[in-house]
Amino acid sequence: MSRDPIKLTIGLGFTGVLALMGLISFISLSQMNTITEQTSTLLDETNTKISTANSMRDYIRLRGDTLYKMYLTDDYFERDELRLEIARHALNYKNSRDILYSFHMSAREAKLLDQLMKQTRRAKAANDTAADNLLSNAPLEDIKNDMRIANEARRNMLAGLTQLVTLQEAIARSTVNNTISYQETVRSIVLLLSLAAFFVAVFIAQLVIRETSKKNSEIHFQATHDELTKLANRKEFNHRLNEAFKTATDNNENHALCFLDLDKFKIINDSCGHKAGDALLIQITKIIKSNIRSHDTLARIGGDEFGLLFEGCSLDKAIELAEGVVSLIKNYEFRWEDRKFHIGVSIGMVMITKDTDSIEKALSQADIACYAAKDMGRGQVQVHGLTDDRALRLQKELSWVAGINNTETSKHFSLYLQAIENIQTEHTPAMYEVLLRLNDSQNGTFVSPGYCIPTAERFNLMKDVDRWVIDQTFKHLSKLYNAIPDCDVRLFINISANSLANSGFSDYVIQQYKKYNIVYDAVCLEISETKAVKNINQTADVIAKLRRYNIKFALDDFGAGISSFSYLKNMPVDYLKIDGKIIKNMSHNTADKAMVAAINQIGKVMNIEIIAKHVENVFTLNQLKEIGIDYAQGFYLDKPKDINEQIHDLRASDRTHSLKH
Repeated sequence: MSRDPIKLTIGLGFTGVLALMGLISFISLSQMNTITEQTSTLLDETNTKISTANSMRDYIRLRGDTLYKMYLTDDYFERDELRLEIARHALNYKNSRDILYSFHMSAREAKLLDQLMKQTRRAKAANDTAADNLLSNAPLEDIKNDMRIANEARRNMLAGLTQLVTLQEAIARSTVNNTISYQETVRSIVLLLSLAAFFVAVFIAQLVIRETSKKNSEIHFQATHDELTKLANRKEFNHRLNEAFKTATDNNENHALCFLDLDKFKIINDSCGHKAGDALLIQITKIIKSNIRSHDTLARIGGDEFGLLFEGCSLDKAIELAEGVVSLIKNYEFRWEDRKFHIGVSIGMVMITKDTDSIEKALSQADIACYAAKDMGRGQVQVHGLTDDRALRLQKELSWVAGINNTETSKHFSLYLQAIENIQTEHTPAMYEVLLRLNDSQNGTFVSPGYCIPTAERFNLMKDVDRWVIDQTFKHLSKLYNAIPDCDVRLFINISANSLANSGFSDYVIQQYKKYNIVYDAVCLEISETKAVKNINQTADVIAKLRRYNIKFALDDFGAGISSFSYLKNMPVDYLKIDGKIIKNMSHNTADKAMVAAINQIGKVMNIEIIAKHVENVFTLNQLKEIGIDYAQGFYLDKPKDINEQIHDLRASDRTHSLKH
């Protein structure tokens, strides 16, 4: 049975703390009692030894004093009594000595006692001889000599006993010092154990606090988020809406509220089961979150319904983000058990401003707009109350985006070719840039690429456009090869940042080469410098992979960035196309002319050919020739022609022989 590791850690931690505290108490009590008992015993024993040694000294003095009294008195009976008193002092001395011998002795004490024993025997013999002579009326000279010998022996014994007392006092001091040192050691051990217990307790307390906080956060998250997608739930979404409403009212901020309803979700849920539906919802959540800002709120408010709050967002930006979501979901392919599905999303939007009456009304308006989006064909964004000029412009842009995604794309797009001329020598191959034009279905005119392409890029649609352009260009090249098998022509095709970020783009290009049997160097892929730098690692990977097939690359709008030159070593390209603004200004701006010359010089050093764009007059052309620029492109040299017309001219031209190897 598995156990919660956190609970186990906390339990073990508390057990460890209790064990440490018990160990501390045991050591403190037991060691302190042991120290006290040992110290008391040692001190008592030492004091007894000292007391006994002092008693022995006293008895030696008494025996000497008594012997001297015998010498002074002339009374025989008194001398006899004093002789008996000397014997008693000797016996008392012996008893004290026996007591001293009963204790454990150190080596030094034993040595001193051994010396003292020898001195005792000599002193006893001298004392006994002197006392006996005093009782026997021996000659005075003999008695005095005996007294001198006895006194000398007594002094030696006293000196020995003094040494013994001094030694025992030193032993007592050493014992006390050792006891103090041992107490300090025990105190240090107890302190370390106490600190260990404290830190373990602090760790456990922090762990408990952290886990409690984590559990509270999990409980709060579960209460405010959807269990499946982990998105905010309806309750939390309404709370954030109310906060946004306050900032709109109080601070005059603008927010966008969106209702999202998945199209064709029920088909997947019914045909594959709820497990498939859940998997799809999780993946759709990731797709939507990848296209919105980090501070925006995405919430699941129903089975296949989502709420989206763009905080601090203008209408233009909100529509851009919402259309990006529509495009991403439309292009997403859901796979389940070898089956493929495509779904869509309808989005209703309403702005929350200082004029918004209430959140309830805003929710109702967003809901109505979402239903309107479904009624108008699904897969689109419907904004509540769009009636002003800005709205009309946005709607027109969205119609262009719809054209990009339309299955009949060829009716909306046209391809044009503009020549890139070698202005230094006669050259082969003939080079052209492929230009994209979008037909305005309302008035039959062409929409400028400056309008339609940025719109497509904003909505992440240029990947599809790039692939369409590549496919159509290769198809025209294939037809040209059929008509002129040995033709030598190179077409420059612009690719977008969307394609650079697409992992399958390189493989798609190679497939098209093989499909149409095109010579690899017949096409040069053109990348804008700003887009290349923004995705420099992805760009370098794409270039490295395709250059293995001898596919050419050009870096467009070069010089627009401050650090343009520093990126060249990471992006090995074949052509640099100088930014058109620099070319236009070089005729009256010496700094721009110097920059063109510098770019040309760098190109020569790195073996990169230079192309000047936007050449609009002969004066600019002559300056470019003087600097040594290789190629030029612009309305002065050639105006864009429909690709079909240009291919027809190549077939019929007398220059066909110059296009042969």
